[in-house]
Amino acid sequence: MEVHKQEEGKFIPPRKSAAIDAILKIYPDHPLAKKYLEDFKEYGERFTEFVNSRKPEQEIVKPELKPIDPEHLYEVFVDNYKFVNIREFDESHNDFESRKLARTLALYFIGNRNFYKSPLLCKNPDGTFKSMPDLNKGIMIIGSYGIGKTSIIKTFHEVFKYARNNELHVKNKLGEFELLMWYEIYFGFSTTNDVVSEFEGIKRNEHSDEDYIWDQFWKKHSKGFRYYDDVMTEKVASNFGKVELFKLIFEKRYSNKAKTIISLNYEGETVDSTLEAFANRYGERNYDRLFEMYNIIELKGESLRK
Repeated sequence: MEVHKQEEGKFIPPRKSAAIDAILKIYPDHPLAKKYLEDFKEYGERFTEFVNSRKPEQEIVKPELKPIDPEHLYEVFVDNYKFVNIREFDESHNDFESRKLARTLALYFIGNRNFYKSPLLCKNPDGTFKSMPDLNKGIMIIGSYGIGKTSIIKTFHEVFKYARNNELHVKNKLGEFELLMWYEIYFGFSTTNDVVSEFEGIKRNEHSDEDYIWDQFWKKHSKGFRYYDDVMTEKVASNFGKVELFKLIFEKRYSNKAKTIISLNYEGETVDSTLEAFANRYGERNYDRLFEMYNIIELKGESLRK
């Protein structure tokens, strides 16, 4: 994207000096703090307007897409795992449970109905599903710590993130190569404690409904396809009082029908005891809704860190 010299100054964000940073934290109603937030919001609006005005001269026509071959997407995952995690992907861990999870997620991300056959979908003792499988739901992954949940999902995240702006090809069901970007598969990735830190870093002006940074936080975490790592390990947030932040996030995401993937370590020794802990922390309303929001996957393997 080219920016003419006379336009450059319009797209430099306002300078946040150490003094301004301190004022924002200690006295957010100070005139200098308000002025900085107003300038930052104006900068964001100007830059967004500029980007939207730079439409391509000729629209690129997306080809008629055929379904992605899940076997090839799995190969792409394995090839990229070593770059994301600095080690080779070991399919054999925990009786090949790592392989089963990666293949299950590959099917899920491309909307392949073979996802419903995954042996990892959690079932009750009578053989019924703990949560009825549905590709339109998100996923709740429950298992011991250190079994590779995060590294597997992180790899898919990085593959899809790279493919958004770069040429990464996958095979379709006919064996033809297509650009992965055409399929528009992407999800955000956050650890729960990073989200809490992000929330605590916002010094909201309670006298204004137009706090740009505050609005951006809730837009980011209440909408769109996102993954949250290590749910239930996050501390209680502190910003204008103590807040059980993910109780609010889950409620907002449910209201917005936002697809969500979360991972949890066992609380106790079973899925049921873990779900009970989830209810105790985030409330009965979020517990009742989780069966609408998530497919439930259980990983029974032992930690790889032992």
